[in-house]
Amino acid sequence: MYRLAVVAVIALILSISGGIGLIRDRDTPSASPPASSGASVGLVTAGSTDIATYVTSLQDRLRRLPQDYEGWANLRIAYVEQARVSGNPSFYAQAEKAITRSLEVRAKDNATAHAADAALSSARHDFGAALDAANEALRINPFHPVGLTARIDALTELGRYREQMNALGLADRRQPGVPVSARYSYAFELRGDLAQASKILDRSAASTQPAQSADKAYLLTLLADLERRRGLLERSERHLREALRLSPEHVPARAGMARLAVARGQLDRAAQEWEQVVEILPLAEYLTELGELYEFMGRDDEAREQYDVIDATTQLFASSGVNTDLEVALFEADHGDPATALASARAEWDRRKSIHVADVLAWSLHRTGSDQEALPLARAATRLGTAEARLWLHRGAIEAELGFDDAAREHLRRGLSTDPGVSPWQADQAEALLSELETR
Repeated sequence: MYRLAVVAVIALILSISGGIGLIRDRDTPSASPPASSGASVGLVTAGSTDIATYVTSLQDRLRRLPQDYEGWANLRIAYVEQARVSGNPSFYAQAEKAITRSLEVRAKDNATAHAADAALSSARHDFGAALDAANEALRINPFHPVGLTARIDALTELGRYREQMNALGLADRRQPGVPVSARYSYAFELRGDLAQASKILDRSAASTQPAQSADKAYLLTLLADLERRRGLLERSERHLREALRLSPEHVPARAGMARLAVARGQLDRAAQEWEQVVEILPLAEYLTELGELYEFMGRDDEAREQYDVIDATTQLFASSGVNTDLEVALFEADHGDPATALASARAEWDRRKSIHVADVLAWSLHRTGSDQEALPLARAATRLGTAEARLWLHRGAIEAELGFDDAAREHLRRGLSTDPGVSPWQADQAEALLSELETR
């Protein structure tokens, strides 16, 4: 539902050469690190065709070399990526079988198997288990690229932001590359520094080699999102068009085009773009944005159709072992049963204390009338200064309900100015509330 949730697995596959080098440790041993294990470079941002080809080649190799324990572990990582690209969580079951086979072949000191376990746990939103598995992979091989990036993602999603930065520095020293660049950018984005986040992505994209077209498309898509939120719409469009030229199957770039159309007020075009996106990859986040766009445009029956698909999609993911509490909570709070939203949000808060979970729990409490309990959580959700519209719009609405009118006006305005591509339905509600506050 948020940026990391969409891209977390994309770059789990392998750190590649040419990192940003933000931090360098002069005391790092000069001995060469162990040969890194992991999937091929091209898998980092592979499209559905590329990943399917890679899976087939791995399967062929394993039929010839059934004792290749790293091959089995890499197959598991590939299945996790295939689930992400296709939106089909049934690949997770195949991933489990692959890792079981890897551990049967080599039960001890199998770093790639533990890294693969971290990738699968992260994809299933079990970030505590992902952190444990990543730490075990790094105990065996401190330079394992997937272990390093999986550890960063787990700490981020658990809300352990100081440790996140330490883990980023370590990964950048040991395995610099596109995955670490993207995560450094996100760390600055979380802290509200979109200019620095953009600078990192721009520099990393410029350093990619011609053969790394999928990697560059991935970076340009992230960069375009930041540029749109900074109001640099022409620049955002250039990045998205280049990303789609390099990787026509890159769905996040198509979603970026939809949000860019919203930012320009081209709602019919935005709807067409979103329709293409959800036809390829019907994720709950995408379906919600299309449904809310339809609602804003008065196309209520079509909106309900999208929301019905969300229910089926979350059930499908849940049946494959994916924790969907956060997605369920946010959707139910706005478009379903607030009591269900609150139960799901509380369950997720018990597992992790990230700013996004704090936001969803605060909003669920607000929707059930518990604004006094919601306010400290809304403040916690915005404590990093994250430039994300929804966080500030939610906080402003909660403050307005409690009579903190000055703070509510400030934060509603901040949310509305943060991203011109935010859901028009969300923005319309915030603008109506702000107008009401202006007359008090």
